[in-house]
Amino acid sequence: MVIVLKTVFPAVLISLWLGLSPSSSQAEISQANQAESAAAFQAVDALARQTRAAADLPRWSNPDHAKVLGRFWDVKATLGAPPYRPADVPALLPVIDRAGSLFKTYVLFAPQAGMVPDTAANTAKYQDEIARAGAYLLRVQAAGLEAISDFLATLPAAQMNAARRDGLRKIRLGINEMVTGIVLMLRSPGLRSENQAILLDALAEGAATLAASTAPADRTALVAQVNTVLASLSGPERAKALAFKAAFERKECTGLCAMEAQ
Repeated sequence: MVIVLKTVFPAVLISLWLGLSPSSSQAEISQANQAESAAAFQAVDALARQTRAAADLPRWSNPDHAKVLGRFWDVKATLGAPPYRPADVPALLPVIDRAGSLFKTYVLFAPQAGMVPDTAANTAKYQDEIARAGAYLLRVQAAGLEAISDFLATLPAAQMNAARRDGLRKIRLGINEMVTGIVLMLRSPGLRSENQAILLDALAEGAATLAASTAPADRTALVAQVNTVLASLSGPERAKALAFKAAFERKECTGLCAMEAQ
């Protein structure tokens, strides 16, 4: 099971693509949420620097490490509660950047500087951490998509310029890569049931928002990927996968889904 994010989105550039100013927009996500996200990331970063000295990363199996990691992955404390609106985008972007950074830290880890990362080995060794990091990143991205979709719904057609269109397509591509990678991870025979449930929870929770932002061809591809997983699932896990699949089988296509038609 290998997941590598190819597309990185600098927060300031996305704000410019959308015509939002990170400094002047009034975010609805509380200052306390924003401060907690920043502080939690600083704590994880400091811990990772310590563990790297021993050629390792923070481990979920270590209770002390789990407290630091769990604080960073606390959705309520770092994101507050939906609905997320355009004014939240500048506050959401740093959170998305931090979530993606930690996710890639595990996937692309190399014990020594200059070594080529063994992503297959990393996703096996660090599957507890990668599952939780991936689930958190999906939830954060879904929050961002909700806010961006609301922005698009009120954007006059004349203001949908080439820069915005290109930026939004790149956002959609990056998130589609992430969702596809998580679905592929579910197919791994080495994925433990606890981690499988964590990923399926995040996919099911964000299914409607993620599907609404996915192009029809990519929806079809994801449905095909989910079909390959269903045979190995039962009970609540199968129900969550089916709910995710159903969201991507819907025909309605507006907003980010319909970027090609705009």
